[in-house]
Amino acid sequence: MTAYVVIDLDIADPEGFRQYIDGVTPLIDKAGGRNLLLDDNALVLEGDWRPSTLVIHQFASRAALQEFWDSPEYQPLKELRRKYSTVKVVAGETA
Repeated sequence: MTAYVVIDLDIADPEGFRQYIDGVTPLIDKAGGRNLLLDDNALVLEGDWRPSTLVIHQFASRAALQEFWDSPEYQPLKELRRKYSTVKVVAGETA
């Protein structure tokens, strides 16, 4: 079943964050994932959630997503991401 990662991204330092993007993009590709959406002007239809930037990634399965998330190659990039941005990340899987 397909898994999706939904990210509420607030970038504090765009130049620094570029290092994260340059490092994470090949890892997402390697894990079979792909970026579906990057929107810094998401339309809020209801409620008070106002993401600075809304990001959605797709992976073949929850297992593939978890393997990417826990991979040794990704761990230093998480620290880089935390240094230059604030995120909220959730994942879900199709039924």
